[in-house]
Amino acid sequence: MLTYVTAHGEVSMAEAPIKQLAVDLVEVRRISADLRIQADTGLASGLGGFARELERGVLFGTFSPSGEARAARNALWAALRRHRDNAEQQLRLGQAFAAALEQVLVNYTEADDLAAAALKVIDREIAAAAQRAEHAELRHQQGRGENA
Repeated sequence: MLTYVTAHGEVSMAEAPIKQLAVDLVEVRRISADLRIQADTGLASGLGGFARELERGVLFGTFSPSGEARAARNALWAALRRHRDNAEQQLRLGQAFAAALEQVLVNYTEADDLAAAALKVIDREIAAAAQRAEHAELRHQQGRGENA
């Protein structure tokens, strides 16, 4: 049984150790950049042009006295507005997802840097302890009159 403290300070228990997680940071970086480009240049620029076109309104059936033409124009207008709203939501989600991936990269980099620094400290402590043990053994041998 493995007992550990979660990020929120709660004590949790697991039957087996947590499996190691491998993340391809190069691939995450590539996907994040692609998503950012598609959201910012592709979707955002297309949405801007579409919004400008939509501001002019729907001209279809404008001068027709037919009620059916007016109903069709209103339905088209509603569909276009819904399309614009959906595209804006897609843009927000794409940008949020790209930002989340970018934050994942920052977090992994910081965690790797902290782990590397901690390992260096551990290595130094082990080396210092080994050196102290070696010196203690030498003093012990010298205290017994042995040649070192």
